[in-house]
Amino acid sequence: MDDQEEPDDPASVAANEVVPAPGPDTTATEEEENTRDSSLEMFEQPAPSPPPPLPPPVNVLDEPVVHMEIELARIQQGMLSPVIVISNINNVPEVQATVEISTDQGNEEEEDDTVPIPLEPEPAAGSDGPLPDVAVEEPIELSDSSPNRSGQMFTPRRKKRKRAISPKKLIDSPVQSKDEDEEGLLCPICFDAWTLTGDHRVVSLKCGHLFGMSCIKRWMQNNPAATRGCATCKARATMRDIRFIYARAIKAVDNTREEELLQELNREKLKVIDLNTKLTVVNMKVLEQSEKIDTLERKLLAFGQGGTEFSRSQFDGGAEHRHSYKLFLEKNIEITRESGCRALAYSAKHQLLLISQKSTQPLFPGYSIRMLQVPGFVASAGAASMLVSSRSVRDIAIDASDDLFACAAMEKMVKVFSIQNRSVQCTITPSQDPLWSCAFDKERSKFLYLGSQRGSVYVYDIRQPDQLLEEFRVGHGQNDYTGVVKICPVEPTSIIPCGGFLVCKLKSIWFYEYTPTQQIESHLLNITGAFSAMSYNPDSGLILVSVRPTTDKPTTLVLATLEKLDGVFALKLQHTFEGSRVQTVMYRCAQVYLNDADTLVASYVEDSKMLSTWCTNRGRLRVQQLPMNEGILDICPIRATPGQTYLAALSECRCRIYRLNTE
Repeated sequence: MDDQEEPDDPASVAANEVVPAPGPDTTATEEEENTRDSSLEMFEQPAPSPPPPLPPPVNVLDEPVVHMEIELARIQQGMLSPVIVISNINNVPEVQATVEISTDQGNEEEEDDTVPIPLEPEPAAGSDGPLPDVAVEEPIELSDSSPNRSGQMFTPRRKKRKRAISPKKLIDSPVQSKDEDEEGLLCPICFDAWTLTGDHRVVSLKCGHLFGMSCIKRWMQNNPAATRGCATCKARATMRDIRFIYARAIKAVDNTREEELLQELNREKLKVIDLNTKLTVVNMKVLEQSEKIDTLERKLLAFGQGGTEFSRSQFDGGAEHRHSYKLFLEKNIEITRESGCRALAYSAKHQLLLISQKSTQPLFPGYSIRMLQVPGFVASAGAASMLVSSRSVRDIAIDASDDLFACAAMEKMVKVFSIQNRSVQCTITPSQDPLWSCAFDKERSKFLYLGSQRGSVYVYDIRQPDQLLEEFRVGHGQNDYTGVVKICPVEPTSIIPCGGFLVCKLKSIWFYEYTPTQQIESHLLNITGAFSAMSYNPDSGLILVSVRPTTDKPTTLVLATLEKLDGVFALKLQHTFEGSRVQTVMYRCAQVYLNDADTLVASYVEDSKMLSTWCTNRGRLRVQQLPMNEGILDICPIRATPGQTYLAALSECRCRIYRLNTE
């Protein structure tokens, strides 16, 4: 072999040298050294000068282990014999030795078939017979040439190793992959593969577990009807819950981490939205304060130029020009003797006031809509009332043409009626949740919005009542699953070019904006609390929100406008009014648009049993308080003629009509 095969590191050379066990024979003859197999010369290196100190002698009885390293490549190439004999271990009748040949190649696995072979004493000198148990090749004799040690040591032969190149390691074992593949293809009852058709086709229960159809039917038939359930999770189930699954193979991908990241991303987005909303509100306040400062500076400058004769009205904002608005009772109409009235709506085109009431016809129990003709406030021509639902009506919506109306009545469906024909035009059933509110879009006249008890808003086109256009899970990302109290469509303005709609829930208020590409973007508005009512007036652009009372605050009526700053929508506070400190029922308030400067707000105050009014030109002071012996559930403004405005106040049995006079 050339020099490249020799180890360069002296430490490895020292490790390759064999340390013989001590014995009585401490000398080795020159003939024995000359008869050494020439192949061992590859493992030997010239002794360094000076030689390193040798370790102390080792007693083989104390440490009967001999370590040596031989390159496996040389054995494979036929240069060395794999049989190593250890001999000249005197005074040891029998020693067990194990010889291991290892390789550093990581991708090759070798069969470990090492067997212990007892060491026999060396044959007598001059014996020509082979060593015991050595039948294939001559042994290799190893000795230590150190002057301090003598004697020879032989290792017994070992069985020849069988080298086999192992196949590449697979990611999944065939058995494991087969089990995983069959997990979604076998019926858990009979452990047989289900089929796409036939009696053993794959079906599922409402809990989601899969079975063969014949197996799960037999399972249920063998159990009493009261205790029938899923064979896997024992959830309650019946024969009607069996549903067909149309799939060739069913597998589930573990996307737990993906869902966690999406939830974290949504939380961060909500934080950004909240911070942007707060920033928008602060910027609005800064602008408002700047406008007030500019106004005061102009007044101060005018006062300085005009002297002491400057009119105080310029500081009071023209107090002498304020109008006073009073309500006078026009009619007190008994709707029904049995309580059940709840909602009001007014159709300006037909001049009809729609009132929900309990049906007065014994043959048709339920709830109906009664129509009063304005301004006489008498029963309209034709049917005085029409049955609409078996449950109490919570909300009434009239479309932009004033020809259709819809009723949300705590049922899972909504019916659309014709005002002229007094007939049902269509029926819409969006979900399994009861519906609380409804509204027609003013810009898209055929769009109907439905608010559910679980906080979702469904969008339908009444021309295609069976097709759901969109579902908005309002506030579900913030874990707000409260019901939708009111939906108010918003007509296009300079700030909102494509329009949208407001959604008032029990715990939050949202605005959904239509984009030029007919997409819809949601915005959480900057108002908190427990809400009971909301209304929107397109003439003034004001939004009236009723916030329920708390232990330290009374009912608050908030009058605000919808503003947009840096792409973020927020409510800009205009006025606040304090109402009742007790509210046991969700009373609805109303706003009456009078002119560009004045808006009248009306609400029932439960603790004092008064119908109170406020005006934007009087601040927080109450303009009028009308005594009531029963609670006012809903209030509806009525503009009968250009110069005459009425206010309808509905209780459980009666409807009061008030005429609004200006003083």
